Amino acid sequence: MFLSRVVWVSAVGLLTLAGVGCNRPEGLGRLNAPPQGDSDDPHDMSEYFSYHSDQGALSDLSITDIHFVPHSDELSGVGEAKLEQYAGLLATRGGTLHYETSLPDLELIDARIAVANEFLAEVIPSNNRIEVARGLSRGRGMTARESIPAQGVAKQPEPRGTAYNLRDAGGDAGT
Repeated sequence: MFLSRVVWVSAVGLLTLAGVGCNRPEGLGRLNAPPQGDSDDPHDMSEYFSYHSDQGALSDLSITDIHFVPHSDELSGVGEAKLEQYAGLLATRGGTLHYETSLPDLELIDARIAVANEFLAEVIPSNNRIEVARGLSRGRGMTARESIPAQGVAKQPEPRGTAYNLRDAGGDAGT
């Protein structure tokens, strides 16, 4: 009798904890996005993180081996996302991205640069060309003190979703 009562109370307790632990309280957004796309419930701070990421990317202007499928010239999902980010950031002025690698295979390096350039040519208007070249990143990084003013940028009236609209960048990208 005592044992069955302990089992019953334990089971009810575990189910209660499981129910509470699996539910997120109202008003708390996600800091990370789901595996595909944007979150339906973004955290208030996500806008700040997006601008910090953009500022870091503009400072660095580089891609590396992680942006390609290992041992091939195919862009990885991370690589496509990074090049799309650069296309949005550099849509109105173009620029040069640097491919930083320690691979000894010069043919693979040249093939990867060609694939990245082809990808960017499809995404960005031809009059604002973004080119990938071999070399080291140009940025030194950013200190926390330097990144704090980016919060002011995040509070600008233009919504993040339309801040880097490629269709309005002087060409007909995506059509």
